[in-house]
Amino acid sequence: MIDGVRRLTAILLISSMVLAGCSGEADEPVEIAGCMDEMAENYDENATMEDSGVCTYADSDGDGIFDIDEITGCTDNAANNFVSEATDDDGSCDYWVPKYTETWTKHDPEDEDCMCSDGSEYSFYSRDGDSDVAVLFFNGGGACWNDFTCTVENSSSTGAYWQNPTGWGGILDLDNRDNPLIDASMVFVPYCTGDVHMGNTTLSYEDNVMHHRGYPNAMSAFDHFVSSHPNASTYYVLGSSGGAIAAGFYAGSLSEAIPDADIFVFHDSTGGVTSTGTTDLYPAWGLNNTSFTWLDDLTYNGSTLDWNDMTSAHLDIYLNMYNPNITYGRFDSAQDETMKYFNGLLNNPPEDYNWRLRNSELHIESEGVEMSGWIEAGDNHGILFSSWFYQLEDESISFSDWFTSWLSGEMPEDVWCTDC
Repeated sequence: MIDGVRRLTAILLISSMVLAGCSGEADEPVEIAGCMDEMAENYDENATMEDSGVCTYADSDGDGIFDIDEITGCTDNAANNFVSEATDDDGSCDYWVPKYTETWTKHDPEDEDCMCSDGSEYSFYSRDGDSDVAVLFFNGGGACWNDFTCTVENSSSTGAYWQNPTGWGGILDLDNRDNPLIDASMVFVPYCTGDVHMGNTTLSYEDNVMHHRGYPNAMSAFDHFVSSHPNASTYYVLGSSGGAIAAGFYAGSLSEAIPDADIFVFHDSTGGVTSTGTTDLYPAWGLNNTSFTWLDDLTYNGSTLDWNDMTSAHLDIYLNMYNPNITYGRFDSAQDETMKYFNGLLNNPPEDYNWRLRNSELHIESEGVEMSGWIEAGDNHGILFSSWFYQLEDESISFSDWFTSWLSGEMPEDVWCTDC
């Protein structure tokens, strides 16, 4: 009897402990699966565990990108403030509008001596922009001076087929917001006479008549430039190839015409050219029929400037003697095939062109003329008129940035290739 009572009592105690939750082991909580992302449309505040894939999100515009993943901004890559990462256009696109005209105005000189080498019409071009910044650009091309170089096949400077600068690159691109001269007033001087803008004669060669009328052509553009921009705060006289040689001569004339002018001269791709005296360029181009009076009283080492015995350095040295306040810069390629070819035609010895370039600039600077120079590896010819202007980069700087620095008068350090 007692054992039965004890057994019943034990059963009752154990049952009471179980019912009272005092068994010593807590029950496992019940998990609630659901979406735990507060950004989701079906967020469940009671969920204690994420149910994979259960969350749903809004896609208001139905573009397949959830609203929470959208990046707002301007999505038009033609806009000034294009955001490449943007997925949702917010209407903020700002379109760049050039401050000045993007078109060139054609001018036909009245001087009957103005013509291309084949007798066709000569024209030059201008665009009106910032009246404080005036650019005179001399275009380049081939040159010739004898029966071999001035035949129809060899002469590359005949005709007016490349007169219009519309659509050109570099500083002539009036639709490129990266152009450091995008707002400048400009006069573009085309080249089609085989005489680096300096000749004034007509000669017959074996199968060709050449009107070397570069001087009257250039002077028509020059006179327009001076009369149109007499009060600019800064003048840039720039030239590529054959035009780079002419730039120095006409910069002197500009200094003569406007004595207080702040003038910058940049030579593109003629730094190593040298005449050797084996060709008499005076009758070949009619140089005695031209007039650069600023040179009349200047001598260097006892001599006047001689076309038949001249390096690219001599012109800048004479120009600096006339006006020591002119600022100089130049660009060249170390193995420029075009200039090596013309140096060969002028009977230059087969010396390394890269050496000629460096020696020329050192010669200029030895005479106290400060110059910023860029010598690039390779054999390319001409950069100011090319899209290469915006593409070329050294290890630490782009050419366009370097040139822009030069335009501002900062005189950037020389950039000379080491593996040329």
